[in-house]
Amino acid sequence: MLSAHAIPLDKVPQGPVTSFRCRVEESWIDFNDHMNAMYYGIIVYRRQAAFSALIGMGEDYVERTGLGKVVVQSSLGYEHEVRRGDELEIRSWLLGVDAKRIHVLHEVFSLGTRRRVAVGEQLDLNFDLTSRRSSPIPAEQRQYLTEFTRIQTTAGLPGGIGRTVRGPAPQLGAPIR
Repeated sequence: MLSAHAIPLDKVPQGPVTSFRCRVEESWIDFNDHMNAMYYGIIVYRRQAAFSALIGMGEDYVERTGLGKVVVQSSLGYEHEVRRGDELEIRSWLLGVDAKRIHVLHEVFSLGTRRRVAVGEQLDLNFDLTSRRSSPIPAEQRQYLTEFTRIQTTAGLPGGIGRTVRGPAPQLGAPIR
């Protein structure tokens, strides 16, 4: 049985689900007079929780199955500055699913500039809350997630998938004592 909170497959859009809108609060502004990086993470994480409910893996999934999701990998890329009072929208994608893993991407857009300002990507693992180990996603849920992914990605994929940090080469030197 799927969650009553899950988006029915005939209502899943080709492309992202708009999962959140907010205005940048004064308390989110740092000494550089723009939104502090910490708040990008907070709004993306909160949307991950809300999006989990929309794909049928929220609180009721946990209560019904004794299974949950745990984050095993996450990245956040900043693309454009966000200032106080800016209105933001998060658009969420279910990019893939297999026996135990769920791959999600959240794009943060500025409604004022109509530009993507950040992108958060996450890999979750289905998790048995009794054994505290990874566990296969139940067949009906996995079938739903697979079809949800197919529908969403029919229109193409967003940019920024699979980013890694590419900085200057690490400097080898004397060990720290």
